[in-house]
Amino acid sequence: MGFKFRKRIKIAPGININLSKSGVSASVGKPGATVNIGKNGVKGTVGIPDSGLSYSETLKSNANTKPNNGSSVFKVVGTIIVVFLAVSFFGKNGTDKIETGHVTANSLRVRLEPSVNANVISEFKKGDIVTINKIQGKWSFVSNGESKGWVSSSYLSK
Repeated sequence: MGFKFRKRIKIAPGININLSKSGVSASVGKPGATVNIGKNGVKGTVGIPDSGLSYSETLKSNANTKPNNGSSVFKVVGTIIVVFLAVSFFGKNGTDKIETGHVTANSLRVRLEPSVNANVISEFKKGDIVTINKIQGKWSFVSNGESKGWVSSSYLSK
């Protein structure tokens, strides 16, 4: 088994510098769609966040490798995700906030999406301190360093 090293440094929302044993690269995107620019060229990845399922393809190679213009599947899925990311980054679907809140419910379910029908991915306990990153309707996107996701805003105090 070989030695591995990888460190991601967040520069801005959706923009990271990646350090590894093989070199330095930059990535742009959000979970679900990223473009990575490094010494081997440009690589695109689309997938389902937190599922472990993804598809990657070299979009542009450096001079030492065979170029790949990208498959039609990647282009279609990539286009859909780029539109989604543009709406997520620049849309007015919620209010971006950075503030602290306290969980007031005995047990507060953390969901993948802002919906009571969305998958539960974690749980907070009464008194937990969370960072409120975004508010969308009656839902808040929160994190506490270990977990992040959507919770009902009615169970948070600021």
